[in-house]
Amino acid sequence: MRATFNEFYAQHFLAEHRHPGNVALHIVGTLASAVFVPAVLLNAQPWWVLLYPVVHAAPGVLGHRLFERDAKVGDARVFRKDFPLWWFIAGNHKLTWDKAVALLQGLAPHRQPPR
Repeated sequence: MRATFNEFYAQHFLAEHRHPGNVALHIVGTLASAVFVPAVLLNAQPWWVLLYPVVHAAPGVLGHRLFERDAKVGDARVFRKDFPLWWFIAGNHKLTWDKAVALLQGLAPHRQPPR
C-alpha cells in the first residue's frame, strides 16, 4: 500500500524534522523562497528564478547537515526516491504553516469559556 501525503508528513517528514535548529532553517528557506520569486520578477531579472531551488532547499540541507544528520538518508533528502519530490517541498510549506499557526495561537489571548 502506498502512503498518502498526510501519512508521509506525519510518519516520515516530521520524524526527520525534530531539531529546532533544523526546523528553523527549513522555515527560513520556505519564507525566503516565497519572497524571492516576486522580488526577482519585480526587478526584471526573470532568469534568476532558476535559483529558486537553491534559495528554497539550501537552508534545509544545511539544517540536516548541522543538526539532524542521518547517514542512511543523507543530508539532501530531495534526492530520495522513496517519496515524490514535491512531497518534500509541500512538507516544508506545511511545516512552515503549522509552526506559524501554532505561534499565532500562542500569541492569542486565552479566553475563559462563559459560565
